[in-house]
Amino acid sequence: MTQPGTGAPGLWTTPVRGRAALSALAWVVVYMTGLVVVVVLGLLGARAAGTGRPDTALLALVVLAGTAVAALVAVRVHLLRRRGLGWADVGLRRPARSPLHLLWQIPAVMLAGAVASMVVLLPLGVGPEADAGDEAIAELALGGPLIAVLGLLAVAVIVPVAEEVIFRGIVLPALRARLTAVPGIAVAGAVFAAVHLLPPALPYLLVVGISLGIMAQWYRSIVPGIVLHGVNNAVVFGAVVAAGAA
Repeated sequence: MTQPGTGAPGLWTTPVRGRAALSALAWVVVYMTGLVVVVVLGLLGARAAGTGRPDTALLALVVLAGTAVAALVAVRVHLLRRRGLGWADVGLRRPARSPLHLLWQIPAVMLAGAVASMVVLLPLGVGPEADAGDEAIAELALGGPLIAVLGLLAVAVIVPVAEEVIFRGIVLPALRARLTAVPGIAVAGAVFAAVHLLPPALPYLLVVGISLGIMAQWYRSIVPGIVLHGVNNAVVFGAVVAAGAA
């Protein structure tokens, strides 16, 4: 019998592949879409009642944090509980290597992403224009200190946990069950970049997505990737806030 963490066909010994993975991802989409629908209906109801539109910053926080939490709830209910699994089966487990490697991995990945963006975008004449993600962060920053702190918590903690569980805990192992390491990690990274729907950020997101896949494979855990993802998002959050305050 294959022991946990060794000789696994993917990243770790896990049944999260095939129909189990597809079903989990479908439920994630359903839950996230449901949250957005509830928010939209709430806005329409508030408008019909003449109570006015809710604060934009608060709305951005609810959507951002709410969709991430909804995704995690979907994974817990429709994958882990239904199949008798634990969070370790989607990579939330102790890393097999020292997390101290993050001291060089975090700046290396972020620098590589920045270089990739310059190499790809500058020849195309594409500048560092604000995208939808930056605008959402800016809205959080304008909501006052409390909303800004909660926004940072959502961006740097809740969202990274949800995205790593989905992309490195479900998508990547499912692909690795059918593909070898290089194409599996590359495809998972491309999916991660594409679903963000931010064309100017694609080169950066692709580098980060592939790097996170390599790290999940190397550490046999998604925890270090969550740390890198969180630091990256916190830096982006800080940069957008600083730009807005300038």
